Amino acid sequence: MTWKDALNSTPYKLYFALNVIALIGFIVILPGFFNDVIQPKPGIQLNDWFMNLFEPRDWSNFIFVIIFAAPALFFVTNFKNPEAILLSLQCYVIVNYLRIASIYFFTLEAPDGLIALKDPFLAKVAYGGNAVFVKDLFFSGHTSTLAIVYFIEKRKNLKAILLISTLLVGLLLIWQRVHYSIDILGAWTITWLVYKGIEQLNRRTLLAD
Repeated sequence: MTWKDALNSTPYKLYFALNVIALIGFIVILPGFFNDVIQPKPGIQLNDWFMNLFEPRDWSNFIFVIIFAAPALFFVTNFKNPEAILLSLQCYVIVNYLRIASIYFFTLEAPDGLIALKDPFLAKVAYGGNAVFVKDLFFSGHTSTLAIVYFIEKRKNLKAILLISTLLVGLLLIWQRVHYSIDILGAWTITWLVYKGIEQLNRRTLLAD
């Protein structure tokens, strides 16, 4: 499918518009959700044996570079692929609404020894300027964002780069004690299920148009 085909496709335009609206809604509600709902809500603190293998260390700068560079690489190399762009948007929106539900129903307290992640974009957009918010846990948004572009990418060389980026960020988040191991594993599992479901939906509806 070319961009000309996509712009002439009613399902494509509908899906794209609905997901942009849903994304805007997500951005609007997120600061209030984190600060007014999750912050005062009691959570569970887990004993993570894998995390305990590492002495906490601040990897914020490295994580910040990867979390923006890897998706940027994906979008730059897929700008002529409207199906991949739409699929990434759909997966991102659905995964993040599922994160809202999972964070609410499975609220966790921050791990002992946590070194707060320095992410100015996240602090301003998601946490409403609250740079020390530490209960954005199950499941990992950083890992799921990278997993989305990894699952969608089809070219072997780029897919390998995205896989290494996703695995590395997951490990560093655990090492810094920003996330438990289960947050990373949950991100991989839930993102894969969303990806497979949306990919099948698009295959049946967009190609049938």
